[in-house]
Amino acid sequence: ASPEQTGFVIGMWGVGRLLFIFPAGILADRLGARRVMIPAWYLGLTGVTIIALAPDWRWAAPGFLVYGFSAAAIPVTNLYLTQSTQHDPTRSPALPLQASLTLLWAAYSMGLVVSPAIGGIIGEAVNLRAVFLLSVVWFVFSTLAIHRTSPYPQAERPERGYDYRALLTQWHILVTFGLLTLGFVATLIGQPLAPQYLEEVHGFSSGTVGAFGSVNALGTAVFSVLLGRLTAWRGFYACLGLVFVSFGLLLLTGAWPVVIVAYFLLGAYYTTRPLAAAVISTRVADHQRGMAYGLVDTLAGLATVIGTNLAGVLYAGDPDWPLITAMISVVVVAALGVVLLRQPAYHRPAAALAQVE
Repeated sequence: ASPEQTGFVIGMWGVGRLLFIFPAGILADRLGARRVMIPAWYLGLTGVTIIALAPDWRWAAPGFLVYGFSAAAIPVTNLYLTQSTQHDPTRSPALPLQASLTLLWAAYSMGLVVSPAIGGIIGEAVNLRAVFLLSVVWFVFSTLAIHRTSPYPQAERPERGYDYRALLTQWHILVTFGLLTLGFVATLIGQPLAPQYLEEVHGFSSGTVGAFGSVNALGTAVFSVLLGRLTAWRGFYACLGLVFVSFGLLLLTGAWPVVIVAYFLLGAYYTTRPLAAAVISTRVADHQRGMAYGLVDTLAGLATVIGTNLAGVLYAGDPDWPLITAMISVVVVAALGVVLLRQPAYHRPAAALAQVE
C-alpha cells in the first residue's frame, strides 16, 4: 500500500473511535456498563481478525473501522470501575476513584513498554500478518477474561430522565469540559512530532527513537500509579506540569540522558485521560456518568485532531515552535484553572463530593 492508502486505513480507526465512543457512553447509562463493555470487546476481536485476514489494504480499512468502534470499551470500562467503588465489597473504601482509573491505565501502559518491540521482532522474522494473528489470540483470552466480570446494579433513572441537555448547559460542567479539552490540546501540540524532532534536530536514529517510546510508556505506567493518589484536579495539572518540563528539556539539549528523562516525563500526558474521567465524575450524577466519560474521550479525540494538525503547521515553520507553543499553552491552561476553579459557583454543585476534588 502507498503512504496515502496506509494513512487512510489507519485513519479509519480514528473515525470509528470518534463516532462510537459517545453513543456507547449513553448506552452504558441506560443498559449498564457490563452489557456494553462485553460487546465492545467482541468488536475489538472482530476488528483485529479482519485486519489479520485482510488480503490487501481495502479489506484492512473496515477492520480498522470496526476496531475503532471497540474504543467504546474505554469510557464504559471507566464506568464499570466507578460502579465497583460503590458495590464491590472487596474494594478498600480508602482507595479513591482516580487511583482505580489510573491503575487500569498503568496496566495498559506496561503492555506498551514491551509489545512494540515484540511486534517488531515478529514482523521482521515472519511478517506483519503474524503480528495481527498473535493479537487475535491474545484478544480471545482477553474476551474470555472480561466474561468473568460481575454485573453491578445500575443507577436509578430519575423521573425527569437522564437530562443530558440540561447538564451540558450548566456553568461548572462547561468549565470542566473546557479546561480538560484545552489541557489535552496544549500537551498534544508538542507531543506528536517529538520523534521527528529528535531525528531531524538532535540526530537520533529511528531505532533509538523507538526505544525512547518504550521509556515513554514506562513513564505513563509510573505516573499513573503515583498521580492517582492525588486529588483528581491536582493530578491532572501535575501531568501538565511534567509535560511542560519534558518539552523544556527537549528544547534545551539533545544529550541522550536528558532525552530519556524528557521522554519518561512525557509519559504523564497519557495519564491525563483517566484523571480527566475522575474529574468529571465529581461533577455529574450517577446516572449520567457513562455519557460524561464518553464525552471526555470524544473531546480527547477531537483534541488529538486539533493538536496534531497545529503541530504540523508549526513544525513546518520551525521545529522548535510546537514545543514552545505547547509550553505557553500549558501555562495559559494553568492560569485559567487558577481563576475558574476558585469561583464559588464552580464548587457548589459538587460540594458533597469534595473529597475527590
